[in-house]
Amino acid sequence: MWKRDRPRPPRDPRAAVPGLGVGVQVYVVEHEPPVGTDWPDEPTGVIIAPGERGLREVSLPTDGFTTWVVAFSEPRSRRDGSGPYERAVIPSALLVAADPVAEG
Repeated sequence: MWKRDRPRPPRDPRAAVPGLGVGVQVYVVEHEPPVGTDWPDEPTGVIIAPGERGLREVSLPTDGFTTWVVAFSEPRSRRDGSGPYERAVIPSALLVAADPVAEG
Protein backbone atom coordinates (compact mmCIF):
# COMPACT_ATOMS: atom_id res chain seq x y z
CA MET A 1 0.00 0.00 0.00
CA TRP A 2 2.49 2.62 1.13
CA LYS A 3 5.77 2.84 2.91
CA ARG A 4 6.91 5.33 5.50
CA ASP A 5 10.23 6.78 4.40
CA ARG A 6 10.66 9.47 7.02
CA PRO A 7 11.62 9.29 10.69
CA ARG A 8 8.85 8.99 13.27
CA PRO A 9 7.83 12.42 14.54
CA PRO A 10 8.11 13.01 18.29
CA ARG A 11 4.83 12.36 20.10
CA ASP A 12 3.27 14.73 22.58
CA PRO A 13 -0.01 13.34 23.97
CA ARG A 14 -1.25 16.90 24.55
CA ALA A 15 -0.68 17.90 20.93
CA ALA A 16 -3.39 17.92 18.31
CA VAL A 17 -3.51 14.94 15.96
CA PRO A 18 -4.08 16.54 12.56
CA GLY A 19 -5.31 14.72 9.52
CA LEU A 20 -7.07 11.71 11.07
CA GLY A 21 -10.46 10.64 9.74
CA VAL A 22 -12.26 7.95 7.79
CA GLY A 23 -10.26 6.96 4.70
CA VAL A 24 -6.89 8.15 6.02
CA GLN A 25 -3.98 5.75 5.69
CA VAL A 26 -2.17 5.40 9.04
CA TYR A 27 0.50 3.52 10.86
CA VAL A 28 0.20 2.49 14.50
CA VAL A 29 3.06 3.44 16.82
CA GLU A 30 3.92 1.60 20.03
CA HIS A 31 3.67 2.90 23.56
CA GLU A 32 6.92 4.06 25.15
CA PRO A 33 7.95 1.83 26.87
CA PRO A 34 6.31 -1.03 24.93
CA VAL A 35 3.40 -2.88 26.56
CA GLY A 36 1.77 -6.26 25.84
CA THR A 37 -1.18 -4.75 23.98
CA ASP A 38 1.04 -2.91 21.46
CA TRP A 39 0.94 -3.62 17.75
CA PRO A 40 4.65 -4.32 17.03
CA ASP A 41 6.42 -3.20 13.86
CA GLU A 42 4.12 -0.20 13.32
CA PRO A 43 1.41 -1.93 11.25
CA THR A 44 -0.30 0.06 8.53
CA GLY A 45 -3.97 0.33 7.72
CA VAL A 46 -6.85 2.61 6.83
CA ILE A 47 -9.28 4.29 9.22
CA ILE A 48 -12.70 2.86 8.34
CA ALA A 49 -14.90 4.34 11.11
CA PRO A 50 -14.80 6.40 14.29
CA GLY A 51 -14.41 4.38 17.46
CA GLU A 52 -16.90 4.44 20.28
CA ARG A 53 -17.06 7.71 22.16
CA GLY A 54 -17.68 8.05 25.86
CA LEU A 55 -19.28 10.93 27.72
CA ARG A 56 -15.85 12.44 28.43
CA GLU A 57 -15.15 12.67 24.70
CA VAL A 58 -18.21 14.48 23.46
CA SER A 59 -16.69 16.93 20.98
CA LEU A 60 -12.93 16.88 21.37
CA PRO A 61 -11.45 14.94 18.43
CA THR A 62 -7.90 15.42 19.75
CA ASP A 63 -8.58 14.87 23.43
CA GLY A 64 -6.39 11.77 23.79
CA PHE A 65 -9.44 9.55 24.34
CA THR A 66 -10.72 9.55 20.75
CA THR A 67 -10.46 6.19 19.00
CA TRP A 68 -10.67 5.07 15.38
CA VAL A 69 -11.45 1.69 13.80
CA VAL A 70 -8.44 0.73 11.68
CA ALA A 71 -8.53 -2.02 9.04
CA PHE A 72 -5.00 -3.40 8.71
CA SER A 73 -3.38 -4.02 5.33
CA GLU A 74 -2.86 -7.62 6.51
CA PRO A 75 -3.99 -9.44 9.71
CA ARG A 76 -1.84 -8.39 12.69
CA SER A 77 -1.19 -9.79 16.17
CA ARG A 78 -0.49 -7.89 19.36
CA ARG A 79 2.79 -8.12 21.25
CA ASP A 80 1.09 -10.42 23.81
CA GLY A 81 0.35 -12.96 21.03
CA SER A 82 -3.38 -12.31 20.74
CA GLY A 83 -4.83 -12.16 17.26
CA PRO A 84 -4.46 -12.05 14.34
CA TYR A 85 -6.88 -9.17 13.84
CA GLU A 86 -8.07 -7.72 10.55
CA ARG A 87 -9.26 -4.52 12.28
CA ALA A 88 -9.00 -2.92 15.70
CA VAL A 89 -10.10 0.13 17.68
CA ILE A 90 -6.99 2.26 18.21
CA PRO A 91 -6.56 5.48 20.29
CA SER A 92 -5.78 8.50 18.12
CA ALA A 93 -2.63 9.14 20.17
CA LEU A 94 -1.12 5.96 18.65
CA LEU A 95 -2.00 6.81 15.02
CA VAL A 96 0.11 8.78 12.58
CA ALA A 97 -1.19 9.70 9.13
CA ALA A 98 0.95 8.13 6.42
CA ASP A 99 1.94 9.70 3.15
CA PRO A 100 0.73 7.55 0.23
CA VAL A 101 3.44 6.11 -1.98
CA ALA A 102 3.47 7.70 -5.39
CA GLU A 103 2.97 5.20 -8.18
CA GLY A 104 5.34 5.48 -10.95
